Amino acid sequence: MGIGGFAAYAAGAVFLAWSALLCVFDIRERRLPDALTGPPMVAALAACLWEPSLAWGLLWPGWYLLVGRGIGGGDIKLAVPLGVACAAVGGPLGVVAGFGLSGLFTVGVAVVFRKRSVPHGPSMLCALWVLFPFLCMYSGV
Repeated sequence: MGIGGFAAYAAGAVFLAWSALLCVFDIRERRLPDALTGPPMVAALAACLWEPSLAWGLLWPGWYLLVGRGIGGGDIKLAVPLGVACAAVGGPLGVVAGFGLSGLFTVGVAVVFRKRSVPHGPSMLCALWVLFPFLCMYSGV
């Protein structure tokens, strides 16, 4: 395994740990801590300044700001790096697929558990974990 392979595995491991921690917080406390969502949001916004095509990723949090109801500030902050990651490998279509799939997951969880309100962060992260390999194949990454 070369350095590129190691870096990919290391990044995946960090993302897995971060995802798990966010899911636990959102399920237990119904909030996503600023300490876990703020720095990735800032990094993603900086990436958009560096590479303007990544700004397509801001469609995801932009949609949440437009919809407004039922979407917390933590979900919006989490949507920034997730949307930018989707834009990096799938462009605008990847971003729309990401927030669409996350919405389907949230509705599915609400139906299965017969709840009117469920944490949305885990669905957002699960959507990215499911979608990202397909986006990478689609883009040739």
